[in-house]
Amino acid sequence: MAFGLFVHWSPSVYQGSENDNGNTPAVSINPDRFDAGQIVRAAQSCGAGYVVFVAKHVGGYCAWQTKTTDYSLKTSPWKDGKGDMVGDLAAACSKAGLKFGVYLCPRDDHARIANGGKAGPRQAEANAYYREQLTELLTNYGPLFEVWFDGGLATPVNDLFDKHAPDAITFLGRRKGSTRWVGSEYGTTAYPCWSTVNGKESDLPAKGAGVPDGNLWAPAECDVSILFPKWFWTPGCDARVLSLNRLMDIYYQSVGRSSILLLNITPDDHGAVPEIQMKRLAEFGQEIRTRFGSPLKFTSAVMTETTGDVLLPLGENVTVDHVRLREDIRGGERVRQFKVEARTGADSWITLVAGTHIGSRQIIPFPAIKTTELRLQIVQAAGPPAISEFAAFNVGRPVPKAAMRPIETKLPK
Repeated sequence: MAFGLFVHWSPSVYQGSENDNGNTPAVSINPDRFDAGQIVRAAQSCGAGYVVFVAKHVGGYCAWQTKTTDYSLKTSPWKDGKGDMVGDLAAACSKAGLKFGVYLCPRDDHARIANGGKAGPRQAEANAYYREQLTELLTNYGPLFEVWFDGGLATPVNDLFDKHAPDAITFLGRRKGSTRWVGSEYGTTAYPCWSTVNGKESDLPAKGAGVPDGNLWAPAECDVSILFPKWFWTPGCDARVLSLNRLMDIYYQSVGRSSILLLNITPDDHGAVPEIQMKRLAEFGQEIRTRFGSPLKFTSAVMTETTGDVLLPLGENVTVDHVRLREDIRGGERVRQFKVEARTGADSWITLVAGTHIGSRQIIPFPAIKTTELRLQIVQAAGPPAISEFAAFNVGRPVPKAAMRPIETKLPK
């Protein structure tokens, strides 16, 4: 997927706050300009492969037709209380071929449930409440691609996924098929960032950079808001929209480091995504396509040994300043150390970059060089690697300083 689009909306957009205080009158909660098609167009314009919509944030307001509470769109004047933001967006994503998921916050201030879904002596009641909401979403709006449990989850729900959505990914879930928090909300990760961690399936996957030989597959998801550090629309927030340069910086340090970027947008108090956010997403997508849409040359290789070379002949002497490397991760992340080299003569090569982790995608810039051939040298691997892509680019555009890689690298411990 490479990256997805996060969509935050709740009654907090009427309060100028990040957390809904519950004081907005029901008659004022009116997303009368909500257009699911607009969000689909936003995702398509920037190249996102999936959408995660905030069905319920910490305040407890439900943006679907739930049977569990009247603190929901059932009491909104929008469509005479029949409106369903989750349903509209699920249908629009399905029609467009986009994966769809939801954020269902375990905390619920309206229902007096604390962080992580904890409710003390009322835990059984809280569990039943949350399980009914999750069941509604899994059965009425599926298939869901991902469900976000922000802040962890005390309520047992694995049986619901086994029954209704066995293939769904869970963010911070206590089950096989979870993604993990990268550890910040900057949208970036350090290099390397492995997709495995050590732990038990019943525990929350550890945040951070992962380990090369972990026993659980739990890729890092890098979440960030286009209004960083704010997640919800407020009057005057257009000035906060991240610049295209900042978004490219984030892209190199998330997608370009084998992690998943989840970029948040936020509809306004009428439920519409502001034009400046739409414009910036379109610019972001175009910049990604301009840089990486057309490689000079590319190849793939399924290796039979744990070390060896993959050659990429370029034909004539051409300028190269990026490579994109990908492993077929169905076989795991096997590469442990590699080098990318450029031919400088009949029998001479110069090292452009070295690294440890490849995984699902590495986008690696380096100072431009003219060459007729590149070589990917696998120095060490845990098993014979399957290189699904070794591609060369001449981007010829500014690169964020933080995206540059050192030539020297150390073996993982």
